[in-house]
Amino acid sequence: MAWIYDLLFVIVFAFAAVSSWRKGFLASLAELVGTVVAAGVAIFASSTLAGPVYETFLSGSVSAKVESAVAQSGGDLAAAVQGMEFLPATVREAGSVLPEQITTALQPILLPFVQVLLFVVLCLVLRWIFRLVVGLLCHVNSVPLVGGINLALGLVLGLGVGALDCWVLAMLLWFLASVTLGTVDFLTMGILKQSVGYGIFSAYNPFLTHY
Repeated sequence: MAWIYDLLFVIVFAFAAVSSWRKGFLASLAELVGTVVAAGVAIFASSTLAGPVYETFLSGSVSAKVESAVAQSGGDLAAAVQGMEFLPATVREAGSVLPEQITTALQPILLPFVQVLLFVVLCLVLRWIFRLVVGLLCHVNSVPLVGGINLALGLVLGLGVGALDCWVLAMLLWFLASVTLGTVDFLTMGILKQSVGYGIFSAYNPFLTHY
């Protein structure tokens, strides 16, 4: 199954290279700068905002679910923890922990996913803004001589864009594999790690942060 992901990385890489060639160097450069800036800003902003967003919108809900599970168990903490299906198996097995300890233990587990969602939203919005500029620069390709050089350099630059897109794909696959927790046979961390493409582009994962 890992070869399917390698094929997917090749397709994404090739598509980005050809797309940049067709757009030309100036438009591709603007898009690459926009992508890098968007990714950088999104990583910084998402890591900064993940904590406040979790505390504001999720912390209360998680605490309520934990307390509800404990109440329904009639005070049997072991049964309560076993009944909390939204908890990771490692937490459910520790049936003697207190409710507040469960809530505290969940925070570093949930924060990376909050950060990923914020990253995706921010990155998409910022990249859309830069694409408005890209659309204007594509007209340079119609200029004699300059347009030909612009197209050739665009192909070279497309290799960098392709690598960046593959990195984003690797982060998306990691996120999906982490969320599904091995319930999807073809989307597990074990299979992903067998993929050469995933191994290359997931070497730097900014979301594996210890909060």
